[in-house]
Formats: sequence, C-alpha cells, structure tokens
Amino acid sequence: MTPYEQMAKFEIGMEMGLLTVDELRGFLTEALRGQDVPYIYTDVYFSLNKGSEAVIEAIFYNLNGKYSMDKSDGSNLQRMLIGVIKNKFDGGEINMDQCVHYLHELTNYFECGWNLLSLDEYYRLTKSGYHSEDEFNSILDKIFSQAL
Repeated sequence: MTPYEQMAKFEIGMEMGLLTVDELRGFLTEALRGQDVPYIYTDVYFSLNKGSEAVIEAIFYNLNGKYSMDKSDGSNLQRMLIGVIKNKFDGGEINMDQCVHYLHELTNYFECGWNLLSLDEYYRLTKSGYHSEDEFNSILDKIFSQAL
C-alpha cells in the first residue's frame, strides 16, 4: 500500500467519522520512526493539532495531483476501509448499527457491488423480521471477506 493510499484511507475514514485524528496520529508517529519517510506523512503530521478539518484539508492538498481515485478505481482503498470497519466491529469498538452505517457510507465513495448497496436495507428488514439473521449474516460475511 502506498503512502498516498494510506492517506486517502484516513481522509475518507475521517470524513465518514470512522477514523479519528488520534488514530492518524498513532499511525504517523509510528511511520515517522522509519527511514525514508514520505513527505506527505510529515506534512500531514504538522496539521494534527489544528483539528480534523485541517487534517483532512492537508491530506487532500497533498494528494491533489499525486493521487486521484475515481469511484471505480478504489477497490484496494475500499477493501482497506472494509478491513477497518471489520476490525472495529470484531473488536467491539462499534456495534452492528454503526457497522452497517459505515459500510453503507462507502457507497458514497466507491462503486460497490450489490451486497454493499443492499446491506442497509437487508439490515432494516432483518430487524423488522422480514429476513432471517442467517441471510443477513451471510451477506455481511461476504462483504467482510473482501477486507484487506
């Protein structure tokens, strides 16, 4: 995964409310200990104390012209974000409602398969008793199997 993909993951994750400035700070602090640190990491690191909007702006500015992703080209990035959601769900940081919300939010950034597009509706119908939990869990497992 390139530094630009990492930063794009944090940009989208923070816009969605899935990732926080503190999580980015932890990632960058660790990354800055290495050799040959990409410029984007140092530039974004210096924006961390200015709030999430400034951080997102710094990431966007640094990605501009160096990394662009159209909705159909973001499969690795989408899979990374599915992995973040899966890890947070499995770790108990987010509940099922939040998990479904974040997965549905990915449809605003990427061209998604029917599983991701229909998950929100399947979840509502499952809660209402119109679909079985097994069917919903099967769809969720298919989505989580894409995670990086």
